[in-house]
Amino acid sequence: MSKVYLLLGIFITSFSLLVSGQESLSGEEVSLSFPGKHQIGMRTRYQDVNDNWLGDGEAFTTRLKFTSHFTFDEDEQWQLLSELNYVYAFNEGDFNSVTVKKSTSPIPDPSGFNLTQMFLNYKSSAQWQVKLGRQSIAFDNERMIGTIEFWQTPQSFSALSFDYNDQINWHIQYVYTNKVHRIFGHNAKLSLPRDDIRYNNIEQRPLNELGEHKLNGHLLNINHTTEDNLNISAYSYLLENYTQSQFSSNTFGLRIMDEFKPNRFKYRYSAEFAWQENAYNNPERYHAWYNLLEASVQYKSHLLKASQEIISENNHQGFKTPLGTNHKFQGWADVFTGYAMQTGLRDQYITYKGRYKKLRWRLVYHKFSDFNNKVNIGNEFDFELAYRLTRKWEFKFIFADYRTKEGLNYFPKANFDLSTWFASVAYNI
Repeated sequence: MSKVYLLLGIFITSFSLLVSGQESLSGEEVSLSFPGKHQIGMRTRYQDVNDNWLGDGEAFTTRLKFTSHFTFDEDEQWQLLSELNYVYAFNEGDFNSVTVKKSTSPIPDPSGFNLTQMFLNYKSSAQWQVKLGRQSIAFDNERMIGTIEFWQTPQSFSALSFDYNDQINWHIQYVYTNKVHRIFGHNAKLSLPRDDIRYNNIEQRPLNELGEHKLNGHLLNINHTTEDNLNISAYSYLLENYTQSQFSSNTFGLRIMDEFKPNRFKYRYSAEFAWQENAYNNPERYHAWYNLLEASVQYKSHLLKASQEIISENNHQGFKTPLGTNHKFQGWADVFTGYAMQTGLRDQYITYKGRYKKLRWRLVYHKFSDFNNKVNIGNEFDFELAYRLTRKWEFKFIFADYRTKEGLNYFPKANFDLSTWFASVAYNI
């Protein structure tokens, strides 16, 4: 019960902080005495995990996001954006944030300050723009490249990006990046902190847990929408990872989406195929493919969707998405979304989404199978309920329950039941 009172207290305090200096909750920027436009966002979340393998865990955290926009000319062609992210963990010493490992199930929400974005942006009157600096990058549905906004510290890139968008048919994006700033934060360095349970046992942190990876990445995404609303994306992601060579690869893909509404029902489908092979300094030799097929039908505010996602495996190496928003895929219990996942996987799932006024809900049922022999690894049920009080304020509850069946011999996490739930209140995030 004390946790409930504490959560209520944080909510009231955050509410008072956010509305001070504002006339209403209409979404206007905070009026401050120094130049520029400034916004403050907040998300307070409690997560509880029941993990039969690594141990139960819980995390109670608050995120504050400070965003500032500055313009340097009347036409607002030259702009500077900065975004500072601060996470406070009320029970920091009690849960496994990965940055500081404990004997519990991992919840990757480490505390501390991180500069999420700071870039100079030039917008041309000819529908293109260029950004230089630390920035968020997301392509398509974020399966390959994304921001991972679900966790309290989002992912961003040190990059030079070019974006052309005519708002009708063509959207072309090219990014050169030399560093990715990951969800573990800049404090996740090679040297382990003294309160990490591994401090006296290993010399340095595993590379997949580092807060930054040095890259040589060329990311190209070309999107075309036809006159009859067929959407086609072609992409090429050439990625050399200097920090963790196993993540170096060349990935090429094609994604197609379409929808039509012959009557009161709206029908959609999407299909995606990608090919990946080792490249540059990667010591492994493999070639793997990725496939996503989806079909849905919608009536008013109710949508039913059937999906199948396949990650293939070759030479004991699976198709890798280390820069993607992996939490959105393969179940919210995060059994299969870890960076150490090296196996092929077949995920067949059914989604139902609905809405009534300010209330939204989503139910998902997953069946996970091994790519090679198609045995039933396990099943998962996910549930999300969200209430949007205003355009800015949102309350959310999420529940995920994974039940193992035949499991995987070489992936122990899949052989144990795991359930988790999240409760959060957010403003302007």
